[in-house]
Amino acid sequence: MKKRLMTVFLAICTLLACAGCAKNADSKIQTKSSTSPKKAEITVAGSTAFEPLVKQAVKSYAQFNPSVKVNVLGGGSQAGLNQVDQGKVEIGTSDFFAAQQNIVNRDHLSDYKVAVVGIAVVANQKLKVNNLSASQLKDIFSGKITNWKQVGGKNQKITIVSRADGSGSRKAFELNVMGKTPIAAAEELSSNKHLEEYVAKTPGAIGYLAFPYLKDNKPKLKKIKIDNVTPTAEHVKDNSWKIWAYEHMYTRGMSRGEASKFITYMLGDDVQDGMLQKAGYISIHDMEVQKDEHGAMVKTGN
Repeated sequence: MKKRLMTVFLAICTLLACAGCAKNADSKIQTKSSTSPKKAEITVAGSTAFEPLVKQAVKSYAQFNPSVKVNVLGGGSQAGLNQVDQGKVEIGTSDFFAAQQNIVNRDHLSDYKVAVVGIAVVANQKLKVNNLSASQLKDIFSGKITNWKQVGGKNQKITIVSRADGSGSRKAFELNVMGKTPIAAAEELSSNKHLEEYVAKTPGAIGYLAFPYLKDNKPKLKKIKIDNVTPTAEHVKDNSWKIWAYEHMYTRGMSRGEASKFITYMLGDDVQDGMLQKAGYISIHDMEVQKDEHGAMVKTGN
């Protein structure tokens, strides 16, 4: 009888102990849940020319606002505008004005100009040609000039390398170099990075590339002067180097919530005074000229 009572007593103690453990575990789970709220998320997508700066800014922004996760996607300027227009992302980035493209609800998009990016003309490093006139550059990309010997180089076929249609870098090149003349049949690539790699490995190749992809002085690429002007930030500021574009951030309607906070950060001193320049961009505040959506120049009076 005593053994039976002792067995029952031990069983009850075991049940009580288990119940206490379960309650304690549940309490720990609740505490962990309450101290680790889910992060808010926003997505920035579009321009590959703008992508390096946005990614760099996101890293520092995480220290400033750790409760928000900012996803960064490329895809090109046209894709960025389409996605923000359709409500698929919070911020669409573009190297051209929404008004320059057939965006369904473009009048409902809000434009925030964050930076300026220069577009350099680049060739394979083995090319002996260092300078082209603006008309020669246009004739090369229109297919009128097809061999480097026609512009003082050796007898070598010219391989035209361009960004795909919908690229902001391409739009800037077309507006500032080609005018209404179409680019001839070319190797068309989806990003600045892919274009950089293709030109570097292809003898006789020529293309155009956003300044940030040249900031490390890539040895396999040659920067071509145009009318004896080198592609530098200083020459972009006064429009001596004419191939450049604004880096836009677009939102659907006025920016709000976490998207508004991130855009405000991009326009603030942390980005505009140092980070932006080190990444190979130009602050909009340093420009001596402005462009409208039609490419017309306006002096700023700086």
